[in-house]
Amino acid sequence: MTNGDLLRQLFRGYAMHDDSAFRSAASELIQEERIKNHRLLADDLERILLNGTGHRNGKPNNVSHYEIPKDRERGFPLLDITESPYDWDRLVLPESSLGSLKQIVREHRHKDLLVGGGIKPTQRVLFFGPPGCGKTLAAQVIAGVLSSPLAIVRFDAVVSSYLGETAANLRRVFDFIQRGRWVVLFDEFDAIGKDRDNVFEHGELKRVVNTLLQLMDAFRGESLLIAATNHEKLLDKAVWRRFETVVQFPAPSVQDRVLMLRQFLRGFDCSLLNIGALAKQLADATGADVERFSIEAARLALLDGRTQINKGDVRTSLDSYLERRTISRNLTPAKTNRHTTGKRRQVD
Repeated sequence: MTNGDLLRQLFRGYAMHDDSAFRSAASELIQEERIKNHRLLADDLERILLNGTGHRNGKPNNVSHYEIPKDRERGFPLLDITESPYDWDRLVLPESSLGSLKQIVREHRHKDLLVGGGIKPTQRVLFFGPPGCGKTLAAQVIAGVLSSPLAIVRFDAVVSSYLGETAANLRRVFDFIQRGRWVVLFDEFDAIGKDRDNVFEHGELKRVVNTLLQLMDAFRGESLLIAATNHEKLLDKAVWRRFETVVQFPAPSVQDRVLMLRQFLRGFDCSLLNIGALAKQLADATGADVERFSIEAARLALLDGRTQINKGDVRTSLDSYLERRTISRNLTPAKTNRHTTGKRRQVD
């Protein structure tokens, strides 16, 4: 069957909501690309089809068929499986950080070339930096660009009050991700990767860290493992050594905030605003703060039936941001429980 016939069958199956015909045509198209020795494209198309990351009728395909491991104590799932719609244009990062992320994606897109030379693509990456500066978003972007499901490890379920169960949960997580091809996010990684030499940590946590190191060393799957932390100084030195690439996410500069405002308010008329001055007024704002500010201003405009952001919208949203910042600064830090487990640019 020619490519033209395959494409007609593929589109006909989509239009008629005939999933069987759609998948049959897609599988034949993948086989055709493999015969042409377009192995990378064929592998990517096959992964998208099998992992269910395509979108039909504006909705993600069902991912509930995965047998997600659960915590035996409470029955909570140990991972959340999601699909990411994000692309590079969602990120505003330093060039060095952005370059590292693009290199990781490039390696996984050209995995065949590396494996043919006896080298595997980078699989263990650490993101660190202040809260709200894009670590989780970057993992979502990588998953979206690679058309891979994003598996987010739920540490609220992994960490157990039962002796030895936290380590067992980690083994279940690694057994699961070993069997597929995922972008795996270990958010708030310091929850299980703490320094074992800290005199305030108890023996159970040290056993968990030992288990984590063993699992990372033994991992032979195809997934990309991303760990993210706001407290990199708490991590065990041996944990640091397990990561092939480390990417820093610093607080955004004024120019970063200008780019973010333009990105988040894209689609709205901002001709009445001085974006540069506004970025300076959002002093100390993280990327998450800028996004929240932009959404609030846009919401006010839309509720008034406008697509133009005016100074009143900005003033209200800015007052809200300054109030939150004041409250945050005045909060008394909670006492720690000793037994608690460059130049920047926007992506084109």
